[in-house]
Amino acid sequence: MISRIGIVSAAHAGLTSLLARTDRYPDASLGDAWRDRRTTDILTHVHAWHLLLEGWLADDAAGRPVHYPAEGYTWAMLGELNDRIYDDLRALDYAEARARLVASHARAVALVESLSTEQLTQPHAYAWLGDEAMANVAHECLGAHYAWGERVLDAAGIA
Repeated sequence: MISRIGIVSAAHAGLTSLLARTDRYPDASLGDAWRDRRTTDILTHVHAWHLLLEGWLADDAAGRPVHYPAEGYTWAMLGELNDRIYDDLRALDYAEARARLVASHARAVALVESLSTEQLTQPHAYAWLGDEAMANVAHECLGAHYAWGERVLDAAGIA
């Protein structure tokens, strides 16, 4: 399991690296690497997963039901959820997508830093996660998602 320090440092390094690349090619087409989407769509995609993370933790803290991964979706419907995210955010231009990503990144990292060690590392700290530890989920929404974005850029030939 990844540590709090590991999550945060991977998140910051990943965001810096991803933005350095997308800033050189704002709104570039990704072609076959990701369904003819754009570099902007990578940023909005990751931003939306930050919002999901925020929502899960906010609902849990308020004692509301947590819809994981999202209301009306199961993990078997991940493709449909990601398509909805694309549809909801595809009108954003690069500058707005970037600004939203940077802001949601800061909030997501702050959330990770606010969790107790038990909340972060204990597999059963959140019943809605099953036997998954929040550390792994947070890393997937942050650093691992940035790494995914870079793999898409690699596949698209965007240096």
